[in-house]
Amino acid sequence: MTLPLGFDATAGRKAVDNVPEDVVPPDYPRVRDLGGGVLQVDTGHLGNPGTIAVFALPLPSGGFALVESGPGSTRAAVLAGLREAGLDPRDLRYVLLTHIHLDHAAAAGALLEGTDAQLVVHEAGAPHMIDPNRLMASALRVYGDALPALWGTMLPVPAERVRAVAGGETLDVGGLTVRVIATPGHASHHVGYLLDDGTLFTGDGAGVRLGGSDLLRPALPPPDLDLEVWRGSVERMLAAAPERLVLTHFGEVAGREAAAAHLRAVGERNRVWSEAVLSGLNAGEDDAALVARVQRLEDAELAAAGVLPGIRLRYKITSDAAMTVAGVKRYFTKLHPERLTTA
Repeated sequence: MTLPLGFDATAGRKAVDNVPEDVVPPDYPRVRDLGGGVLQVDTGHLGNPGTIAVFALPLPSGGFALVESGPGSTRAAVLAGLREAGLDPRDLRYVLLTHIHLDHAAAAGALLEGTDAQLVVHEAGAPHMIDPNRLMASALRVYGDALPALWGTMLPVPAERVRAVAGGETLDVGGLTVRVIATPGHASHHVGYLLDDGTLFTGDGAGVRLGGSDLLRPALPPPDLDLEVWRGSVERMLAAAPERLVLTHFGEVAGREAAAAHLRAVGERNRVWSEAVLSGLNAGEDDAALVARVQRLEDAELAAAGVLPGIRLRYKITSDAAMTVAGVKRYFTKLHPERLTTA
């Protein structure tokens, strides 16, 4: 079963709220035209712009598709963004999910209401979109009473409106040709979507890179992180030779050379962070010490890259230290216990 884990948005909101106004970047526009028929809609999750996006694609056959849905708690913001972009939410025809973590998928059922749209999702995630009860119960155990404000409620999607994919398919999405690429690693049920013009929607498969910085941060949550499998996913994305990457967290990496360099860096970034956690585990550190270790690493990287304070806080929200520790610890315990030298 997949736990719907994302980042610690509550802590991030408090951190942003406590920063002087003059060091927080200006609010990003709610809608940004990325060109090539891709409209970026900022969900503004918990008042944090530039952390979670959804992407609207006007379709040749009429209406539009969405890549990602955003959290259920941001449905109203997404609807407002669509209207601002000149799109009628009732004209939604498809929602394409890269995976079913709540920051990417929780609003899907609600956005599909009142439309005849279809949902495209990995075959392992499809049952949870049709019946999200177990997934939401898992989320409730993790987030408790904070769940509604953080992520909202995931509504079920009728089974007949769900198209399950595994990777390798070529879809006709309202006249757009969309190739599905299997990209597990961050999650076992992860896919990317490649358009004919070379635009590749990566979800979390290419990590986190926020506006205002070139710093690439890993996304290493539980419960089914697999770094070996992820390396294969990076190779598949590189083989697709994308002209640009579009990241849910956040925005585009434009140009074939820049996209390839970014993808090649993903494995190394995953290695550096996972090895930092492994070193702490083998030193006998408890979870609190491991989190502090990762926080020192992230602070050093952010400072070395000259990232502005307000953007530093957004990085901390989207690549949370506690979630990283939980994901990497489970990875080594489950898949590579031979690398653990302490009981």
